[in-house]
Amino acid sequence: MKASLIATGSELVCGRVHESNNFYLSQHLLAIGLPVIMHYVVGDDSETLRLAIEHALHSADIIIISGGLGPTVDDITFETLEKMFALKPVIHEPSKERMEYFFNAIGKSVLPSDFKMVTVPENAVVFVNDAGLAPGFAITVKEKDIIVLPGVPRELHSMIGKVIDYLESHYQLKKKNSVTFKVVMMREAEVDSGVKQIVNAIKGVDVSITYEAGMTTVMLTANDESILPIDSIVDKAKELFGSKMVYGYNSLEEKVVKVFASHGKTIAIAESCTGGLIAKRITDIPGSSNVLLGGIVAYSNQSKISMLGVNPDTLQTYGAVSTETALEMAAGAKEKFNADYGISTTGIAGPDGGTKDKPVGLVCFGIAGSNTFTTQIQFAGNREQIRTMATNYILTRLLTCAGLE
Repeated sequence: MKASLIATGSELVCGRVHESNNFYLSQHLLAIGLPVIMHYVVGDDSETLRLAIEHALHSADIIIISGGLGPTVDDITFETLEKMFALKPVIHEPSKERMEYFFNAIGKSVLPSDFKMVTVPENAVVFVNDAGLAPGFAITVKEKDIIVLPGVPRELHSMIGKVIDYLESHYQLKKKNSVTFKVVMMREAEVDSGVKQIVNAIKGVDVSITYEAGMTTVMLTANDESILPIDSIVDKAKELFGSKMVYGYNSLEEKVVKVFASHGKTIAIAESCTGGLIAKRITDIPGSSNVLLGGIVAYSNQSKISMLGVNPDTLQTYGAVSTETALEMAAGAKEKFNADYGISTTGIAGPDGGTKDKPVGLVCFGIAGSNTFTTQIQFAGNREQIRTMATNYILTRLLTCAGLE
């Protein structure tokens, strides 16, 4: 079995919105043993969408289309399929009732065009939308499945479990054995060298290594139905990558929250150049309230003095971007929130503001706990990449300094 994915929307091909649905679907389909062979991204044009669907039907057994189920004139997915396959449109009554209840609750009346959102093909399998109004559906044409889902990511995400259940109940999918781990703050070539040592004695394994902003993701997948020696792979990876390895968690911040919570330890944050990104990533994780006591974004020198207790002489002598200031920021956060550990970042994320002695990308870090730690690192990249890499670094270093793994 093979799948192709079609994301629709003129905002995607014009670059106004980053396409993420195909990426998300590919991850979940791979997990159940359904390989994706092609991604399409098309605008709100019925003829272009028709061509993409016809091409996908030639090469794949399952086509998943996301987008084009709204009430407006540019939502043309159902109409395109209707013309292609002579589908009979029907109102999905449960979705209609849900839509009417929603609009009544906010004091709005249902417009004729709104019924377009709850129209599905007759005899389709319908996926109820728990996060929006337009349901998804699945139809069989030419002995192949076409699944249509809303384009709004949170709505599509809410349906993924239903789609997976549908696929697994209809097809004998053979999930391939795989293992995934992440390595933080190592060059991609260094990680690759270690991965080669790991897979050297393993036959029949496909290797995928991707890098983004200081985080390298490694996926090892059996290229047949054989079983990978996951325990020995993980043990060898831990030996090679040590505390820089993230395994068994969805993200680095999830590891920090769960590890610190299991040890009953708390964190306070003082951020300058990362602008609240560390706190944001930690609070994205359920249960973070057991770990994070508070955070301060102290951008100006005065805020560093008044809110974190940084000594004015330190700022005068060493500057805001210095290891001395970073350490006092971390200590100030720890004391202010009475936390076990205080962590800090202060630097120059760019694109301007750098000097010869302190160029763009220089970030200083501080950790205050039972012991103290401070360092500075010169990152390369744009503003977003520098802030992301700085966040990855301080979270990884926090685990190491706390001695928690």
